[in-house]
Amino acid sequence: MTRIDRHIAIRMLGNFVLLFLLLYLFAVVIDVMLNLDAFSEAASRSLPEDAGSFRRVMASTMLALGYQLPQLFQFYAWLWGILVIGATAFTIAQMSRHRELVALLASGWNLQRITIPILVVTGGLGCIQILNQELVMPHMAPLLLRTHEQAGQAGVRSFPIPITVDSSRRLLQASDFDPINERLTQPNFIERTANGLAVRRIRAEHADWDENAEAWILHNGIATSLERPEGEVARAGRPEVIEAVETDLSPRLLLMRRHGALAGMLSVAQINTLLDGSETRESDSLRRSLWSRFVIVAVNILILLIALPFFLDRYPVGLVQRSVVCAGVVLPLYITAAAFMLVPIPGLSPMVSAFVPLVVLLPLGLARFAWMRT
Repeated sequence: MTRIDRHIAIRMLGNFVLLFLLLYLFAVVIDVMLNLDAFSEAASRSLPEDAGSFRRVMASTMLALGYQLPQLFQFYAWLWGILVIGATAFTIAQMSRHRELVALLASGWNLQRITIPILVVTGGLGCIQILNQELVMPHMAPLLLRTHEQAGQAGVRSFPIPITVDSSRRLLQASDFDPINERLTQPNFIERTANGLAVRRIRAEHADWDENAEAWILHNGIATSLERPEGEVARAGRPEVIEAVETDLSPRLLLMRRHGALAGMLSVAQINTLLDGSETRESDSLRRSLWSRFVIVAVNILILLIALPFFLDRYPVGLVQRSVVCAGVVLPLYITAAAFMLVPIPGLSPMVSAFVPLVVLLPLGLARFAWMRT
């Protein structure tokens, strides 16, 4: 990489960081202003009644910071592709205003050669997003799923489990599920036949998840078989002590059924672990998330290739006019690509729907880049 390449790459990276921080801080300020009451109430619950105003303000501020800082990683995952185009536009506009493009063209460079450091930086930012997705967001998921009222907690609040079916047609219902401690309170498991008839009921005071055994370890678990004499109503048999129930209804799957956004925060290893079990209604969502996290990097690069000719020209161009035209082309492409990768498409498998935007944008991006007036 030449000195000019490093100059372009550093300038673009600086513009990207500046845009990212400005938008993130703007979003944080707006969110805190809209939800200031929620942070104040959360702070009041954690302080004694005789706490002073200054202490309450400081506690609210710390809760707001604790809530907003984890959002930085999700903010990057959502907007890094669009911000790359914005950073590219500012970089090229700065070079055009200072006649750096004229100097490069006069020295024998063409416009396609100038895009190499821009594409290298974009690829690097895409790799950062993959690392963010694999290493950071899975650990931040309990914090990212919190509501504003749950600021200051280590994860999402406990919630009851309605009647839920696992892959073995077993039913689970619990009065409370604690995602942080992975504990079910007063769980009820009902085992059924293929025809849906209940044959056994399992109850316990509480149950804790054992990751190695892939089972719920029961505390004071009692299993009662339901005898069905021919022509008679089912009667409860003699209770038996039971220690564990093996099921694919893990804490992660229960949390995902409550919060569908969790699928986009899991790592590849976590998704593969869930997919190794029996098919569930979440399997398609997991497969879409698995493929789209890699496809989106290529899609962002191709959309950048489509956007580059709007700003890269042999003559000085107006940034505002070109930006409006570029936004009118790029934003619909992003929305359409996201719809194919994240929303179920009837008749298409999750893998095919994730790759459709890549197949469509590949010839468009290469054609725009090849036909650039150099």
